[in-house]
Amino acid sequence: MTACWCVVLFFASAGAGSACLTVSELFPMETRAMAVAVFYAIGTAAGGISGPLIFAGLTSGGVLSDAALGFCVGAALMVAAGVVAVFCAVAAEGRSLERIATPLSARPADAPSSS
Repeated sequence: MTACWCVVLFFASAGAGSACLTVSELFPMETRAMAVAVFYAIGTAAGGISGPLIFAGLTSGGVLSDAALGFCVGAALMVAAGVVAVFCAVAAEGRSLERIATPLSARPADAPSSS
């Protein structure tokens, strides 16, 4: 059981961290920190509220297959998130963040400066 928890938490931790960072890359530089904070808060609230309730429901009966069902549902959700990322994620490898999402303060090169 300890080995199962280690494997699950290894992938879940990486998945959660990469999700909010990947989403924040879509926002202009001035709003990225707020985007990370909002997505982290939403994810923490959703997992922090629903997780204990679901876990209590799965373990209250003492049936091992209920807990196994919970692991299978979690694994299926992680696989589904990976499939969505394959088709919808922004290709950010080797690109600067400014090229991915133009900063709000950016001006065209030929525009006169205001100072």
